[in-house]
Amino acid sequence: MSRVLLLGSYAPSLVLFREPLLKALVQAGHEVIASAPDEDPDVPQAMEALGVQWHPIEFERNRVQPVRDLLFVWRLGKLLKELQPDRLLCYTIKPNIYGGWAARSVGVPSAAMVTGLGTMFMNPSMRCTIAKRMLRRACRHHDHVFFQNKDDRDDLVNAGVVEDESKIVMTAGSGVDLNAFPVQPLPDQPIFLMLARLLESKGVREYLEAASLLKRRCPDAIIRLGGMQDPGSGGIPMDEIQPMVDSGTIEYLGHVQDVQKALGECSVYVLPSWHEGTPRSVLEAMSTGRAIITTNARGCRETVDDGVNGLLVPLKDPATLAEAMEFLTKDAVRRAAMGQASRQMAESRFDAREVAQVIMKALGL
Repeated sequence: MSRVLLLGSYAPSLVLFREPLLKALVQAGHEVIASAPDEDPDVPQAMEALGVQWHPIEFERNRVQPVRDLLFVWRLGKLLKELQPDRLLCYTIKPNIYGGWAARSVGVPSAAMVTGLGTMFMNPSMRCTIAKRMLRRACRHHDHVFFQNKDDRDDLVNAGVVEDESKIVMTAGSGVDLNAFPVQPLPDQPIFLMLARLLESKGVREYLEAASLLKRRCPDAIIRLGGMQDPGSGGIPMDEIQPMVDSGTIEYLGHVQDVQKALGECSVYVLPSWHEGTPRSVLEAMSTGRAIITTNARGCRETVDDGVNGLLVPLKDPATLAEAMEFLTKDAVRRAAMGQASRQMAESRFDAREVAQVIMKALGL
């Protein structure tokens, strides 16, 4: 059996997104260690319950700070020497870059999971060029690079970031735990839900504008938004949202702890995002049997067969989004049929247990 270190950039994501993989590794008899910035007091307890060792490591996940980032590479190399894992598995941009660098410096095999290309990679700039060069250096050491959609794969191959295409492995996103998100009965009313950080790149402004359009045409429709505020670049301030709450256009749920409950109380899930790896919130909504409205954008389009389990709308197009919401507002039979198709797709394409097996098989674990 092997000793495996999983490195991420946000401690709660180990529970929210990586739990099925961690479970599968432990059940296969591997010694599993998880590491990320220690930003949540509940994570150590959750890791202990999974049988996973917890070793937090501090670094700035949202900002490029050369001196601090180099110190992070040094600290990570020191941690690798201390723990002596047989394998390092990284996800998100900084761990994928600096994890590869540190692993190379101490001779530990490593692999990267590309769970989406951030805004920096979407917009040509000097920062983008530098980041691609840094990731290319890391990918020369990574022996596998896992992608969740072909657009991200093609971009990094065409940019020369992944030079050896034999390292590439495709996965169905991070998958979804079908047992944790069982089918739930649909409410009779048309109730729309979007759960996301309050960022412009998640399509929050498009959702708000579509909500205004829809409420004029279908005043009985209920439109809900949940998610944490984000103080970083591209965050949507509450002073844009509060007037719509005050007018009764939307219901703002704040940070949603019980996602399953929120999904059970909606009939259609909406995510007008500009780009994703494969959106986990959509997979969870699909698993509970919800119709999906999302954009025809990278990562998002992988979750919808247009007209079967949901509707695809153009990017940054609130008018068309409102029309799609209106269409499902007026057709309860179609909402139910699409919800059933979503669950079937979740079972056939996005089972997190199968995703874990693809990763483990590729890595020989």
